[in-house]
Amino acid sequence: MNKLILILGLFLMGCASEEVKRDRFFLQGNIALKEREYDKAIGFYTQALIIDKDFARAYNNRGVARIEDDHPYEAIQDYNMAILLDSSYYDAIFNRAYAYEQVGRTEDALSDLGVVKKAFPDSAYVYFYEGLLQSRLRAYAASMLSFQKALTLDPDNQETLINMATLHYFQEQMDSAKALLNQVLLEYPNEASALNTLSQVYLKEGNYQNALTTVNQALTIQPSEPYFLNNRGQIYLEMDELDLAAKDINRSILLDPSNAWAYRNKGIYFLKSGDQEQAIRLFQEVIGRPEFVDEVYSFLGKAYLELDQLARACESWQQGIEHQEAASQKLWELNCR
Repeated sequence: MNKLILILGLFLMGCASEEVKRDRFFLQGNIALKEREYDKAIGFYTQALIIDKDFARAYNNRGVARIEDDHPYEAIQDYNMAILLDSSYYDAIFNRAYAYEQVGRTEDALSDLGVVKKAFPDSAYVYFYEGLLQSRLRAYAASMLSFQKALTLDPDNQETLINMATLHYFQEQMDSAKALLNQVLLEYPNEASALNTLSQVYLKEGNYQNALTTVNQALTIQPSEPYFLNNRGQIYLEMDELDLAAKDINRSILLDPSNAWAYRNKGIYFLKSGDQEQAIRLFQEVIGRPEFVDEVYSFLGKAYLELDQLARACESWQQGIEHQEAASQKLWELNCR
């Protein structure tokens, strides 16, 4: 009897030891993740999962490391396993929504977010993120409702107002966009994102000097922000300052090679420089990416038109109309009726 108790005790000690080893690997993974050493983090989480294949938190955290390491498809697989093991693991469901967004599966992202929203109906950030996803689908009315709900839950979040202004911008409601942005800047005059967005509104209105002045204010606050540099490059394009435009756009791409808007603007640079073939290549590359980029079909159509390929130009503008591009609508009506 004593021998049996001794054997049983040793067995339990072995189980405890395995659990301790698992948790040690998990904690080492968390430390590596915090220090942005993603390969190491993935390795530690994998070691934890070798010990315990049902460790949902390790799958979720390995997914986070993989998404940060620019491997969204592998991250989705990890989130799938975490959710399979724990169907109410809302962190993993939310993380999978983000991963779905990264690979262009916006509808799936919204579906996951809907599950999270039911569990956390008072989360301002969930509604805010829902608004962002809906804007990617050009569902502007639904997106505005989500942002308004987020603002009700968190009235001090200026980023929500800036995104609402951006929705007005996409719908060419410039007075409404400026009103919201000026509301933000009245209280926070150094809000760089608001200044950057306001510069784009001025650009859309053809007010190049105000656009340039405002984006320069944003860059004074955040000198190496790639989106601001790219937007200043676009202003220079409209001013036909092609060398200055290329400098800003190329630097933007160097700082953030994933910025699809910068590749669109580089395509516009080639279009204005008379290299339509290179412009078309870049516009088609942007269209093939999962990110939302406005007016890319309108510029693609312009490039085809300059090559006397009217049928392809009209086809591009028709696709732009389907993506709610106001510029494509105007170009189609002017050239394709």
